[in-house]
Amino acid sequence: MNAGLRNIERLHLALLAAALCVAFFSGWLAPISLLLGSAVMGVNFRLLSTLTGRLLSPTAAHNVGTVLALMLGKFALLVGLLALLLWRAPLEPLSFAAGASLLLVAIILSTLRAPVAAPAS
Repeated sequence: MNAGLRNIERLHLALLAAALCVAFFSGWLAPISLLLGSAVMGVNFRLLSTLTGRLLSPTAAHNVGTVLALMLGKFALLVGLLALLLWRAPLEPLSFAAGASLLLVAIILSTLRAPVAAPAS
């Protein structure tokens, strides 16, 4: 896995830990819903980065159909899991959405911290 993607995952976990502490001690958000929202997005990010890495690898020329089928299966599994969680589990939607948004915040912060390459002339 790329070092940048590992940094995003580490930052995501750090943001999740901080958000869980704030949710637990302040009572503003439901910690379980926050954790589930963040976990769904974290697992989705890991699977997507792994499948994309397999799709873009030099040995993937003969495996394109298989990897694309796995991506479609991952998407269907994600949608099914989200539907099951939101309709059957007693989740607080705002806390779930806040947990799911932590990955986006981690991506933005990681991108802002990354060094900017000088343009080639």
